[in-house]
Amino acid sequence: MSEQTSPASPTPGPRPVTEIGTLPPIDVVEKRLPVDPATGRPRREILATIATICYILAAGASAVALARAWWGTINMRTFHLATNLMTWTDPRPGSLASVLLAALMMVIGGVMVAMPALLAVNTWLGRRWVRWGAIGGVAAAALAVTLNPLAWIGAPFSIAGGVMVWLPSTRRWFELWRQVRSEPEVERFTPRPITYGPVAKHM
Repeated sequence: MSEQTSPASPTPGPRPVTEIGTLPPIDVVEKRLPVDPATGRPRREILATIATICYILAAGASAVALARAWWGTINMRTFHLATNLMTWTDPRPGSLASVLLAALMMVIGGVMVAMPALLAVNTWLGRRWVRWGAIGGVAAAALAVTLNPLAWIGAPFSIAGGVMVWLPSTRRWFELWRQVRSEPEVERFTPRPITYGPVAKHM
């Protein structure tokens, strides 16, 4: 007898190949920011570092100019030549106007010192608002017109720092800092020394 094949039985043929599901590499699954693996922070940007140095030099030059103006103000012979403010207004030494102008001189000098110092610290820390603060840094440097010629030394440094924080590479570095700060902090494993030998007995 010949073997009969049921019409309902499937036609024999090659079995379909089924791919085994696998996960992509870890660096694809978990996208990480391009930071220093040792510190978890962005690597130092050279232009941001130079901008920080420029702001430090601007603050130092303004501090020297303020000290020179203050020294000239306390001396009666050089009082009228201590600052441009005194030269323009020509107040009588010891009068209320001279005291107010001296106080105004200290406020202006304080702004000229504090503004670049503040920008230097926050540029080093990668704060993004420094780009807009740089405009205030240039404005503060322009206050040198009210002090003395020595105060103008810090102006080029403030301008140079302001230009550098607006360059594309520095802006990307600030943006990377913003992303790093917006991520939740991950507790890092700190390896501890392992002591080999017999376990101490409990007393």
